[in-house]
Amino acid sequence: MKASSADLQLLDDLFASPSTNWRRFIDRYASTVIQVVQHARHSQKWTLTQKDADAVVVATLERLAENDLEILRRYDRSGSFNTFLTVASRRIVIQELQDRGAEQRIQTALKDDSARRLQIPGSAG
Repeated sequence: MKASSADLQLLDDLFASPSTNWRRFIDRYASTVIQVVQHARHSQKWTLTQKDADAVVVATLERLAENDLEILRRYDRSGSFNTFLTVASRRIVIQELQDRGAEQRIQTALKDDSARRLQIPGSAG
């Protein structure tokens, strides 16, 4: 299924003037990114607070905007834009969740190691 003419026009406008049209893009497609985050959050069993999930949505939108909209410019107009955006967002979201998980594990390990070195009674170890 091809993108609608409204989708294509919005993309053309966005590529021509990102600063002017980014808000329109967000208004139109943020719900898709939110849905991808919620799906990943539940299907992958990630433990995220709503605040963390919101941060992942923001990080995903930031990645989509990076490098003069590089990811969005890869869209092949012969296909569905919504499908493209869903797949691109899913890849970004999974990477973001994996990075956050790794960061959380590192912080826990550092905390546990510090507690052991300081010999804090009652700490993990």
